[in-house]
Amino acid sequence: AYQPDDLFEIRSELSSSVVDGLDVLHHDCKGGSPEQQLSLANRDRAGLCHNFQRVRLPWTHCEDVPHATAGGHANRWIEGRLSKIINKTHAKVQVPVPATPTTHATDADVFDPTSPLVSYQDEGVCGPRGDDAKAKLDTCLHGAQLLVNVPMDNYKIAATVNGCNFFSYEVYVCLEPTPTSGSRMTRVTMPVSLLAPFDDEANIERKASSLRAARVARCSGALQDDRRIAIILLGDMRFQAKYKNQIQSLHCFADRHEYDFIILVGNEYPKCMPLGDYFFRKHCVVAQWLATQSEGLVAAIIDADVVAASLDRGLELWANRASDVQLYMRCLLPEVMAGNYMVRNTRYARGFLHRWSRYFYEKPPGFSSSDNGAIHLVVQEYVQAANFDKCKAMYKGLTKGVTNLTEYFDFVKCVTDSLGPGRDWHSNGGIVTVWPRFSFWAADGVYMSKKVSVSAGPMIHHGIKDGLDVTNHYYKNLNACSLNEANVLRPNKEIGRMLVNTAVGYKEYFPQGEHCNGTALRQCPVRCLRNVACWPLEDQEPPLMKRTCSRETCG
Repeated sequence: AYQPDDLFEIRSELSSSVVDGLDVLHHDCKGGSPEQQLSLANRDRAGLCHNFQRVRLPWTHCEDVPHATAGGHANRWIEGRLSKIINKTHAKVQVPVPATPTTHATDADVFDPTSPLVSYQDEGVCGPRGDDAKAKLDTCLHGAQLLVNVPMDNYKIAATVNGCNFFSYEVYVCLEPTPTSGSRMTRVTMPVSLLAPFDDEANIERKASSLRAARVARCSGALQDDRRIAIILLGDMRFQAKYKNQIQSLHCFADRHEYDFIILVGNEYPKCMPLGDYFFRKHCVVAQWLATQSEGLVAAIIDADVVAASLDRGLELWANRASDVQLYMRCLLPEVMAGNYMVRNTRYARGFLHRWSRYFYEKPPGFSSSDNGAIHLVVQEYVQAANFDKCKAMYKGLTKGVTNLTEYFDFVKCVTDSLGPGRDWHSNGGIVTVWPRFSFWAADGVYMSKKVSVSAGPMIHHGIKDGLDVTNHYYKNLNACSLNEANVLRPNKEIGRMLVNTAVGYKEYFPQGEHCNGTALRQCPVRCLRNVACWPLEDQEPPLMKRTCSRETCG
């Protein structure tokens, strides 16, 4: 039912009807009268919305809660992602499952001052958690709900426990999503006219008061195109057997989000076979495969030694970017990472991959880390950053073996110094993005303590070589795609604190301080990593790096 505040109502009972021959979920609350319904005709429009797009919608949860509006409705913004366009007017939207209190703490009469979910004001200093203790709610992954509030009443004793008197107390309970096939997310089919698109880097206000006053533009319709996401992994049968547990976790991830999951062996295309180094051939094979697919495809190319550490969050945040090629800086190494990347199926991206693969023929005599060394020159060349000839000469002059990496890292530093901080580079009609550390969908698992945020940052852990890590740490039941959430998932603030501490401890890889040098203020790690949200700089955002093209001719 459409209410005066233009809210999409939800309740536990779901009925279905048919729109253009398709089942559509209708969610309605009790008490919605016809005269309360709101016409959609006068609503502001934001143009057509498309797959992968981040959206928000006003949500009314039909339950009798203390902060509800009149009629028992609790209003708030919720975020979602368009996951599948159904037709011109309807789409599947992935949204969080509504949070509900845990079943083990529903008795509002229980006051346990030893619990970290309790605040109290005690007489003297007799409280078991110290004087006037406060509840520690940051341990609740999905927020907390106040169950009991006994306020101060002129210092009258409200409770006595183990001989200690308490004047006031509050009892909280952690919220957990309602189980839905083991997922913390669900998909609903709904009219796109209810959805308000907004930028991935934007924050939205979720307070009910702001919700009521807000007038935001809604989608005028759904863009019916062929946008989809595929995960691509290359590995021969021996490699697939070695990493079968890791690959199974990727199957779980792809199935959860309805992505294509493609495993290529590496010998599919004769054009790529002369490339004797498998790592260089990988990029040729990916480019050839992309040429057989629709232009709407966005491909995430993934190493085999990776684990899907969270199944709820998908790749849409990155797939929604206009970038043709997306790479990222390795966590605690000075390199651009070669094993995991994302490409849009464009001529520009396929050309980039072929150029990368042809560096096989330019490998120096010394250690160059195969395709991982070459990717630096490909990026530098494509974005027209300064010092390309100097850095390439250093690459061609590599003579030392793997036991002496000084030459190699000197070459890498030549390139990364020329590239500067992570950025969206516009060049020759395409966009190459290099993401800052800990900000892409993949990161080295060991440097994240094999944990992920429930809401932001990397959800694919790289470098997990031992299959037993997958079954003993990451998953309770891998065959059932049951993640070991207690081991892996952490509140965003906790992951943010961990990453900030890492950044502070590795001054050679991270600009330091709230007003750091070498990048824009918004990309200072101690600012953005605390929210696990460090975004690439825009193409022309200071500090600008030297390029061989002018501002007018680069793009």
